[in-house]
Amino acid sequence: MPLPIKTLPILEQWDCHGCGVCCRGAVVMLSDADLKRLREQHWERHPDFCGKKILVRAGLFDRRFRLAHREDGTCVFQDADKLCRIHREFGYDAKPLICRIAPLQMIPLENLVYVTLRRFCPSAAADQGRPVKDQIAEYRRLVLASNIVPGPTSPPKITPRCRRPWKEVMAVAEILSEFMLDERYPLVRRLVHGLEFCCFLEQCRLKKLQGPQLPELVSAFKVLAVEAAKPMFTDRVPPSRSAYRCFRQIALEYLRLHPAFLGETSWRERGRMIHAALAYAWGKGRVPCFRMDFPPATFSELERPLGALPEEVMRPLTRYFERAVVSLRYVMFKGGRWSITEGFQALALGMPVALWMLRFACGQRSPEVEDVIHTVMMLDRGETHASLVGLQHRWRTDSLVNDHQLSRLTAWYAR
Repeated sequence: MPLPIKTLPILEQWDCHGCGVCCRGAVVMLSDADLKRLREQHWERHPDFCGKKILVRAGLFDRRFRLAHREDGTCVFQDADKLCRIHREFGYDAKPLICRIAPLQMIPLENLVYVTLRRFCPSAAADQGRPVKDQIAEYRRLVLASNIVPGPTSPPKITPRCRRPWKEVMAVAEILSEFMLDERYPLVRRLVHGLEFCCFLEQCRLKKLQGPQLPELVSAFKVLAVEAAKPMFTDRVPPSRSAYRCFRQIALEYLRLHPAFLGETSWRERGRMIHAALAYAWGKGRVPCFRMDFPPATFSELERPLGALPEEVMRPLTRYFERAVVSLRYVMFKGGRWSITEGFQALALGMPVALWMLRFACGQRSPEVEDVIHTVMMLDRGETHASLVGLQHRWRTDSLVNDHQLSRLTAWYAR
């Protein structure tokens, strides 16, 4: 039986402003109903599409189809004015379901499905538009008619070695949400509080706890985590050399998801990527930025203090992390393979990456709201990108956590 669909308990706002960003680089998987509608539209007879491929197989041995892309990564149906050709000629309801419901995303839990915004959309990243709660009726109509509302799902593990029932999972998740919504502290402190809390959890044998012992333990850890974070901000110590190397390799993966990145499928591009991977591992000299319009910079220059940013500039980044934690998407997007603690650690790793990327994108000038929005779009894309949810990224994140370098990285780049 489908679960009830609800919005987050905190405000999210969005309206489509026709920027066309969601039509660039997105993989639009097609249902049988989508395929039927597209074939009934007879695009092969249209003079602008005659001889053009509009559908491609999702994989070599995959029977599913997706919309084709042009060489620059845009959808084959995106016009020069960035609007959808299907929408223009056949109306909104003629588009594939994914295109109609984006950037809204379902997060199934035990007794409900949260609907939250994916912030790869710049309007969502900036919270521009109507409250999502005012649009939920139309969203419910779409997903219920398409029969895609999920049923109850299994709870994620709390730590890599411990799986507990939903009630106890939610007790842990609630503590992390309280950290993220605690406006007494700046964003970076909230994230480090959560990281220290996760470290305490992973050091315990949670399987042996019974009855009310787990809620009592996590309440104690909540207090201890705040105390454990204090020394990292009173005396900020740079991360180790190995942590720097690992961090730069992660930053390179994120760089390819930045809206300013202009990728191409060619041997020349592969050569650039190999050269960049070596440069990022070495960490000396000029930082490769491909064809991105970033000021020239050296790796050492990107270690300079960024300075305190105004609240209005940081707001898109703050709201990104708050909504990601409250919705539990930081772990539910991982398909059951990551635990609560691992998912939060991977999410928090986005903070030093974001601050490093702002240094890179802005050079000597102070970051502005648009720079932060682009960074949020990059982080959001990373939540479901293969290179940042796979085993290698999991190993890199774990290595930073096990060496107790992740909290140090986060505090260091927030200088």
